[in-house]
Amino acid sequence: MERTRVMLVEDDDFTRSMIVSALQLQGLDVVCETSSAGPALKLAETLRPNAAVVDLDLGVGPNGIDVAIALRRRHPGIGIVILTSYEDPRLIGPKIPNPPIGAVYLIKRQVGEIESLSKAIHKSINNVAQISKMDSTAGTFSAELGEITESQLDTMRLLSKGLSNSEIAKLRGVTEKSVEQSIARLVKNLNIPKGKAINQRVQISRLYFKLTGSRVQSEE
Repeated sequence: MERTRVMLVEDDDFTRSMIVSALQLQGLDVVCETSSAGPALKLAETLRPNAAVVDLDLGVGPNGIDVAIALRRRHPGIGIVILTSYEDPRLIGPKIPNPPIGAVYLIKRQVGEIESLSKAIHKSINNVAQISKMDSTAGTFSAELGEITESQLDTMRLLSKGLSNSEIAKLRGVTEKSVEQSIARLVKNLNIPKGKAINQRVQISRLYFKLTGSRVQSEE
């Protein structure tokens, strides 16, 4: 039986090495590994992998979703696994495009469970065969942020930097009233508790750090 051929696009050397070892232990054939978009697209042309595991944040230049979209455009039958520390792809930045239909979104901390990555790869390949039956937005956003808009995500991002309402308003080109309303909607949609002892801005920031895989800041 022919082994599943996989390519890996990951810019961190240690993580890339760890993932390659995990895939090989699961009997998958890692046909190439690279750290950036350009080589990935060229290698895919000659090696024709069944699936690609792509890190969402590849540093300067195209991100993992850009690479995934380009791969699927050139190779319609390729399975795509988006690998990241972000709980929701939109958290990487404003107006990030949706992943290709059928792509599997896998949080990096789950890669410690070796079988989870192998299952995600096989699922992504199976999804390609079922693409015509799939909802184009299925699996794109996390359940926790399902009701959060791009505007509110931008507010979360700026709150996490410790900016005031007036500073956020200037950066977003809106009024302070609009920022206050955005924060109020975040509090409601994220089920942030109310009370004199609870700093809702801090709670929103802590949730942002958690969902982006960053170190949670102290409340002190």
